[in-house]
Amino acid sequence: MSFTPPIKGESLKLIFICLTGWLCFSLGDASVKYLANYYSVPYLIVTASILNFLILCIFIYVKKGWPGFIAKKKKLMLLRGFLTGNISFFIVSAFSHIPMADVYGVTFSVPFIAVIFAFFFLKESVGWHRWLAVIIGFVGVTVVIGPNFDVNGTGFYYALGAAALMGGSVITMRMIGKGEYMPLVYLYNFGGMLIINTLIGWDVISQFPMPDMKHLPVIIANALLILAAIGMTTYALAHAQSTASVAPLLYSQALWGVLLGYFLFSDIPNVSTIIGLSIVVGSGLYMIHRERQLGKIK
Repeated sequence: MSFTPPIKGESLKLIFICLTGWLCFSLGDASVKYLANYYSVPYLIVTASILNFLILCIFIYVKKGWPGFIAKKKKLMLLRGFLTGNISFFIVSAFSHIPMADVYGVTFSVPFIAVIFAFFFLKESVGWHRWLAVIIGFVGVTVVIGPNFDVNGTGFYYALGAAALMGGSVITMRMIGKGEYMPLVYLYNFGGMLIINTLIGWDVISQFPMPDMKHLPVIIANALLILAAIGMTTYALAHAQSTASVAPLLYSQALWGVLLGYFLFSDIPNVSTIIGLSIVVGSGLYMIHRERQLGKIK
């Protein structure tokens, strides 16, 4: 009987899936940044949410039938849908005002915000290593924002708001746990995006404006990219031998943000953005490494 040695590290297939998922997120961000020149933020989010909501409804019904739509922790699911709805508005608004690299430089602070929220709301113990990573990470965010704030203050307000809400969403998802059917979690997210942004942009959306036909493929692609990104990154996290081995791949978005920003929008990141982004990414990688050392990430 032949013996197959255990795989050391993650398979190239899984790493490729995870990296492709984060690339899809970045391409979706780039498409919505482009479309924001022609349409209101709520309109873009509502159109994408409708398509993904319908796709998920069909998928859940085919796989689970009507019982697949029953949430075990409905209040927490509704709360996360509410948070996601607001996150979508803030993040798309940020992309419409500032370069992609700057948005990522701010929103990459989400792991640090989640640590702070976990300390206060979940009463988790936080060692000095994590507090140090949090402090250094926020220094990096300050470096990204500082020189650019006078020119693009509105965009950074949106990015900071998105990061804070995303931190709350992470904690809410931890409270929900692994017991919920994941496609149903996504359905609540897109439902929240649909409802919140319909309310915010009712003046425009109530008129049922039709998009320009030349933009329709980009609108559809944006919706499908986000859905594919969620599916691939979730699959990678679910099948990884170690969460810590795929979690750092999130920061590949920094590269995509710089490249897509440069080639599509002629955004050249300044020195402060590059330095600040590097500090934030470095702090995040250190925190992930430390969590793995302590056995909190498996």
